[in-house]
Amino acid sequence: MLAVQSLAPLSLHAKCQISPNGRLELRAPAGNLLVSTSSTDSVEVQVSNRQVTVQETCERDKVTITGKAPTSIGIPDWKITVPRGITLDLSTQGGSIQVADTDGEALLRTSGGKVTAGNIGGNALIYGTEVRTGNIGGNAELRGLGGRLQIGDIGGNAEFHTPGGDITAGIVKGTVKATMESGSISIREAVGNVVVTTKEGDITSEYVRGSFDGKTESGNIHLEKVGSWVKAFTGVGDIFFRLVPNNLAGDLHVTAEAALGNITMYVPKAMKASFDVVVEKPAMSTKSILSNIPLKAPINAFNKLIPGGPEKQTFEVNKGGNAIRLRTSSGTIRIMQN
Repeated sequence: MLAVQSLAPLSLHAKCQISPNGRLELRAPAGNLLVSTSSTDSVEVQVSNRQVTVQETCERDKVTITGKAPTSIGIPDWKITVPRGITLDLSTQGGSIQVADTDGEALLRTSGGKVTAGNIGGNALIYGTEVRTGNIGGNAELRGLGGRLQIGDIGGNAEFHTPGGDITAGIVKGTVKATMESGSISIREAVGNVVVTTKEGDITSEYVRGSFDGKTESGNIHLEKVGSWVKAFTGVGDIFFRLVPNNLAGDLHVTAEAALGNITMYVPKAMKASFDVVVEKPAMSTKSILSNIPLKAPINAFNKLIPGGPEKQTFEVNKGGNAIRLRTSSGTIRIMQN
C-alpha cells in the first residue's frame, strides 16, 4: 500500500497499478472529471490546479483518490486514464463528468454539472444535472437534477428520476420505472413491465412487452404495441394503445381514463373481453363511443336522455373475460379490432 501527496501543477498526481477488474474510487471537491481508457494496467491522474491536494491509496484491486482544495479555485480539470475493465466510482461536488467507453460498472455523480458517457459494459448509477450515455450492459439508475436524460439500450432494469427534462431510451431488456415532475418520456422498447409518472409531459413507446402503468397530469400516452395489461391516466391529453399479447389467456385487463381527451384502443379479434365504456359529457350531435367490433347481441347502451347526460356502453366479446374500463369526461372513445 502506498499513500502519496503532491502539489505540482499539471503533474502526475497519481499512478497506481490495478488489476483488470479492480475499482477506482475518486472523490473530487470540485472539478471536471475527464476519463479516458487505455490498455495499460494502471490508473493515472492529473489535476490542472496546483492548489488541489491529492492523496492516493494504491492497492492491487482498489485505488482510492481524494482531493482537497479551497473553494476559490473554481473548477479544475481532472484528467484520468484507467484500464477499460475496471469499476469507476467517481464523484465531484461541482463540474462535469466525461467518460469514454468502458467495460466495467460505472458510478458517476456530480451535484453541479452534466454527465456524458460512452458505452458502459456493466451496471450504471449516474447523477447529474443532465445525463447522456451510450448503451448500458446491466441495470441502470439515472437521476437528473433538472435536465435531459438520454440513454441508449439497457441490458437490465432501468430506473429514471428527474424533477424536469425529457427522458429518451432505446431497448430496455428489463423493467422500467420513471418518476418525473415534468417532461416527456420515450422508451423505444421495454421487455419487462413499465411504470411511469409525470406531472406534465407525454409518455410514448413503440413496444411494451410487459404491462404498462402510466400517469400524466397533462400530456398524451401513446403505446404503439403493448403485450399485457394496461392502466393509463391523463388529465388533459389523448390515450392510444394497441394490445398485442403473446398469450391471450394472460391478464389483459385495461383501465384507461382521460379527464379531457380521446381514447383509442385496438384489441385482438380472439381476445375475451367485457367492456364498460363511459363518456361523461359527449358531443351533442354525434356519437362519442365508436367501435368496429361486430356483435351478435345488441349493445346494452344508456345514451344521454337529457342534454349533457353521459353516453354509456357495456358489451362482451367472445363471451366476455378481461375487464376493459374506459372513461373520458369529454372526448371520443374508439374501440377497434386488430
